[in-house]
Amino acid sequence: MNTCLYFPQTWSETTAILQQDLQLDIRCLAGDAIRLADLMDESSCRQVLQNFAAHIHAKNMTCASSLFIKYWATIWILPFLYCHAASLPFIGWSSAVLAVDLPVSWHWDRTLQLVEPTLSSLQIMSLHNIENMLGQFNPLFQQLAKVGHVPYPLLWENAAVRVVQFYQSQARQDLSKAKRSRLQQQIALLKAKSGESFNLAENPFISLWNNWCPNNEIYMRKKCCFYFQLEEAGQTLCRNCPLQLKEMKESKS
Repeated sequence: MNTCLYFPQTWSETTAILQQDLQLDIRCLAGDAIRLADLMDESSCRQVLQNFAAHIHAKNMTCASSLFIKYWATIWILPFLYCHAASLPFIGWSSAVLAVDLPVSWHWDRTLQLVEPTLSSLQIMSLHNIENMLGQFNPLFQQLAKVGHVPYPLLWENAAVRVVQFYQSQARQDLSKAKRSRLQQQIALLKAKSGESFNLAENPFISLWNNWCPNNEIYMRKKCCFYFQLEEAGQTLCRNCPLQLKEMKESKS
């Protein structure tokens, strides 16, 4: 685990737990690294998306931009939800601290990249912090949708998929009563939000939770994420892809 050596013991304990429970590593980068906030600049955003597309050998920018969020949402959101649930001290969520870097050897690595984080940013997250974090993604996703030529609702669905999968995984664990209660509080917060709060007609989390498929035993998406277009996917659809249902109907007809 590559973490910042100047953090106190409490941070070391947090990072060890995240590595064990989420298989998430943490890496600190120099101040000149590209930050999440930099993506609000159209030129920087395009450069980052093109670099990501080259890494995954995407056929087009729509595919690359969709998978960019499907990958990074895991890293930008889940550790913060986990630390709130577990009452672990963690950095405050900030687009100025989160970095977007792909090493040459990168291959879907689960690594949270931080740019010169400071001790003063350590905190126990609250539900209010989580709500503020979610609000920061609206302008980011709008920018990515514009630059990456990808539907804005798809980006929120990609993020929602990762979050719902996280809750499913946690539900299967032997959790303390306090941790389970805080996870339920998070879910209640997400379900209470309006579609308008995401700049959408419908809350993307509720949309997913309302689309359980008993045959596949999974929450089905409404839109394809385009992962099947990658060479590594071999044209295989994700289990929760709506095209799966289309194929099932066609096979029965």
